[in-house]
Amino acid sequence: MEQAHIWQFQKRLRITEYYKNCNHKIRFLLSQRKLNILRHKYNFEICLNVFDKGLRIMHIGPILTNAKARVGQNCSIHINTGIAAQGITNEAPTIGDDVVIGFGACIIGGCHIANGIAIGANALVNKSFEEENIAIAGVPARKISNNGSREWGKA
Repeated sequence: MEQAHIWQFQKRLRITEYYKNCNHKIRFLLSQRKLNILRHKYNFEICLNVFDKGLRIMHIGPILTNAKARVGQNCSIHINTGIAAQGITNEAPTIGDDVVIGFGACIIGGCHIANGIAIGANALVNKSFEEENIAIAGVPARKISNNGSREWGKA
């Protein structure tokens, strides 16, 4: 049942993005109202046009994104995560394709995360990681393994 609620939210998110990007003002406003109801119900504060196609929300729970952040294709995101801007410059993270963001991870500032990175639970990512297909974890995050998101779940 939980996946049905997540799918309902994601569908409404994509419809609202479509109406906004196509400049359908009335439809956008109506769809945004429905989206806001779902945002508050499921505690997903995901801004429009942040995630590329293939977003996978793994569980219902708090997820926070900044409107300036950009996330690539096929991102998996768990609960209690944050993708936020930091400081006076208000720079937001840029995250590549095929990234897995673990429970409680926080990605802040103008950092860049390369493709295929697995971010561990409760990690604090405040610097860029340009090497692809690695695992990072810790506070602050550092490389812990050469097994990235492609190997995630294969144990």
